[in-house]
Amino acid sequence: MAITKEQWIQIENELASTFGNVVFSVGDHKVSVQRQRKSESTTVLSVYIDDFIRGEWCNKKESRPACLEQVWRKRSISLYKPTEIKRIQKNFGKRDAKRLFPKLHDKAEFFDCFFTTSKSLVRQFKRIENIKLELIGGVTYESMEA
Repeated sequence: MAITKEQWIQIENELASTFGNVVFSVGDHKVSVQRQRKSESTTVLSVYIDDFIRGEWCNKKESRPACLEQVWRKRSISLYKPTEIKRIQKNFGKRDAKRLFPKLHDKAEFFDCFFTTSKSLVRQFKRIENIKLELIGGVTYESMEA
């Protein structure tokens, strides 16, 4: 059964709270989202797949769970900083800089298990087709229907 609009609003409100906790199932995997401290004054929403966040999932595509690309946030970073690009272009000229540094303007893409806002997480999770709601804030989905 698909998640209703009211449930998405409830999920967003739960994750915006101080101790937000929501559990979904995507295919054969359990995806749990928890609000956790990143630093002294910052919190993030951590997305766990089968109760784990593993570093090897970032490097080895064959060891990733099938749902990782759907539930983690896709990010990109420039290979060179803008000030470094300007310095290289000034020293070598634009044409030689392009020839000597073929990846000067390229970006590296990676997946991040942290979301900064509940709104961005809900926006991404709404696009997942086979997602099911299991738990909101310690209350199971079946007990909410009754």
